[in-house]
Amino acid sequence: MHTKKSFLTIFSFIIFLIYFTFFGILTPFLTSVPLKNGGFKTFSSKNDLYKMVDNFYNQLNSSEDFDLLTSFNQAIEVTDFKGDNNFYYNSEEFIEKHTPLNVNIKSLQLNQKAYHFYKIEIDNGIEIPWDDISYKDKHIPVLLGPDYKKYYHYGDIIKGNYYSKDVDFEVIGFLKDGCSIKYKNISDLNLDTYMLIPYPPSLWEVNDDFQFESLLYFAMVNCDIVPFVSETQILKDIKEIANQTGFTNFSFVGIDNFQIQNIELLLFIQEHQKIFIFSMIAIFILINIIGIKIFRLIFKANYTNSTKKQKKYRYIRIFTFHIIIPYGIAFLLSVFLSVAFLKKILPISILLEIMTLLLTYIIIYVFSQKALPQ
Repeated sequence: MHTKKSFLTIFSFIIFLIYFTFFGILTPFLTSVPLKNGGFKTFSSKNDLYKMVDNFYNQLNSSEDFDLLTSFNQAIEVTDFKGDNNFYYNSEEFIEKHTPLNVNIKSLQLNQKAYHFYKIEIDNGIEIPWDDISYKDKHIPVLLGPDYKKYYHYGDIIKGNYYSKDVDFEVIGFLKDGCSIKYKNISDLNLDTYMLIPYPPSLWEVNDDFQFESLLYFAMVNCDIVPFVSETQILKDIKEIANQTGFTNFSFVGIDNFQIQNIELLLFIQEHQKIFIFSMIAIFILINIIGIKIFRLIFKANYTNSTKKQKKYRYIRIFTFHIIIPYGIAFLLSVFLSVAFLKKILPISILLEIMTLLLTYIIIYVFSQKALPQ
């Protein structure tokens, strides 16, 4: 009898271990679709990746499935500044404490798509010649906010340090009053006191001026996406670009990296999501039926001639040692195995597994009551 009990307990333990393990692995895939809207952000910290960053950015920027909006409010250090402290990036207290030789002024760097997306307009002067922006020399055309008009004029040169490179910023125009963009955590960044610097239309391979280019690439590759297709298609496109360029060291804001790393499987599961969910429910019902039958077999095989009080006591004892403990161990092992497979801890998987385990305990306890005498 003890051999039969042990066999049935081990058998049900193995069934639940397999189920919980697959449940833990499959849950993040099921809960990852359908996908939600999210911004996009990339970052890299290894110098040897910058050769791949330019191809990665250029292919993203040329996609027809989304627009790439790049903007960065890096302060610009300028010399012989004519304006007042309204244009300073740092506070007056900071300037008084550190007494810098030069002034850091407010600046916004952005690409052409971001410029048009936020409907930035000029009041006078000329538009930015986007196709001619190359950063190949020290000359960069800029637009100034309307508050600059009493200090600077069309054609003036502002000398400054831009990503570690000394450049001449030429004033080619002034913005209309009230131009703004949505920047990071700032709902509306007003540009009246800003210098607007255009980013080049594409990146190039890092060459002699590595410090400048590496800083520039780091800034430009941090960007937002405006989608024209489904989020799933965007993830697929970016995954393909990453594979083609070799630049895979990136992260998404609003979208778990797990989705990017397993995009092919996610797409397959999304196409058959209802089948997977139905199968998981059906298997859950089936293993609970098996658990109930196994429990009844263990109980009836040993205690059919016991009194009602004895059966009550033995019922609880069997339920503890043949259901609660082995199933609990199966759950803990399944968490370990699923984490080892996914290479990360996913709280949603653990939470759902705990709920499934508790529901299993309740179902088996309630439906196996028929094994007791009435």
